[in-house]
Amino acid sequence: MSDRTGIRVNTLIIGAGRSGTTTLYSYLKEHSDVCFSYIKEVPFFSLREHYRKGEKYYHSFFRKCSSAPVIATADTYLLMDHEAISHIHAYNPEMKIVVMLREPVARAYSSYNYSVNFGHHEAYTSFLDSMEVEKGIAAEPDIVKRNNVGHFYGSLYYEHLSKWIGVFPREQLLLLKTSDLRENPEKFSGTLFSFLGIPAYKREIVCDNTAAVPKNKAVEKLFMDRENLTRKLIRKLTPRPVKNLIMRSGVVDKLHAANRIEQSAAPLSKEDVIMAMPYFREDLQLLKKEFNIEF
Repeated sequence: MSDRTGIRVNTLIIGAGRSGTTTLYSYLKEHSDVCFSYIKEVPFFSLREHYRKGEKYYHSFFRKCSSAPVIATADTYLLMDHEAISHIHAYNPEMKIVVMLREPVARAYSSYNYSVNFGHHEAYTSFLDSMEVEKGIAAEPDIVKRNNVGHFYGSLYYEHLSKWIGVFPREQLLLLKTSDLRENPEKFSGTLFSFLGIPAYKREIVCDNTAAVPKNKAVEKLFMDRENLTRKLIRKLTPRPVKNLIMRSGVVDKLHAANRIEQSAAPLSKEDVIMAMPYFREDLQLLKKEFNIEF
């Protein structure tokens, strides 16, 4: 699986989705000591069809990065992809893992709205109904479906992090709170750069990836839904070198962005927050005890 490029990715942003990872990416990629992948997220370890292509394929997203102190990418499927952890460790046992953590109910609600708006599944009667619908999602072998349906499951931070520290030393994981992006940006950036071992730099943190809906759901499904029949046919008929070129170009991300209209979701009611909290109670207690993280 190895190749001879001399590239070795040493920093991974693994999630949580809907928690500020796009803002973190935009902030980090401008640092002179950081070389990010051509596209924000390279789902190499999380999607087995890409993993089987080997390191040469993975490293094709980092061709200008061989001399950078920090070679980084993101893949927000990974936080809940426990099967990928050993593959990442085998690739680089010294990998630095960065995790953004948002208040769990707010993250679950944002994830639910995103999936409904972008056609990953139909709307349920209410947000709370998704708690019942996603029962058993942890056993779902398709990580994309696990991500798109497991809104509550994706916010069980301790459950997921405990799997990571079972393989990686705890000092190789950095846990950052989404709230600190706005409320304490100096502390946020100082902690981040200290962990990465690079000089801090003064640049305003601008929050990206605001809530949105697609202009055209059919277009969204074509580019983002891996089970879309038209997309499957195009992928089957397109030669691999062309597919790889499209992936590296970032054109899919650009089309996805062009198909978005900013639109905030309706606020979550206090009653729904109260009803949702028991789902997370034990996980939050363990998160505070083991990682000293609370919201």
